[in-house]
Amino acid sequence: MPVVQPETARRRSDAGTVRLSGRDVAGLILCAEQYAAPYDLLAAGLGVRPARLRGIVARWRAAGYAATGTLGPGPAWCWLTGAGMAACGLGYLARPPALARLAHIRAVLAVRLWLESGQAYADGRAWWRSERRIRAGLPSNADFRTGTWTLGSCELEAEVASAPPGDGGVVGQGGVAEDG
Repeated sequence: MPVVQPETARRRSDAGTVRLSGRDVAGLILCAEQYAAPYDLLAAGLGVRPARLRGIVARWRAAGYAATGTLGPGPAWCWLTGAGMAACGLGYLARPPALARLAHIRAVLAVRLWLESGQAYADGRAWWRSERRIRAGLPSNADFRTGTWTLGSCELEAEVASAPPGDGGVVGQGGVAEDG
């Protein structure tokens, strides 16, 4: 009986590189626009379980697009590297988030995810414009921490900050302006 040799598996021409899915692109852009993202909210934003997110983020790290770390109590955080920002086509500064801003960044991301879960967003009648995107169009001496959300001819501007220790919550301010 003749010996049958198994066929050798053909290697992909791009073997060793990370292939990005739409979910990867969405997650990388979310991290870039929000400065960073805690794992629990990043998992929620991507619609995956935390265990799956660890694998996704590990692929981003292997590609050199992201860095991660535990920056305080709570879940680990993910932020983009210079290569990650370049892959997204964004010129934002790539660095870990400032410890003093973690609560603010987390609160703003929670608001963003809540707004993006609404029907108006799903229908394409609303979109999020991040603080980073807004700041990119302002003079360098402007100082505010906000994001805007547009629905039809109305624009909601929200400023979110963490509550003082012991108050156990998030403080938010907002307003609606109609284009007219």
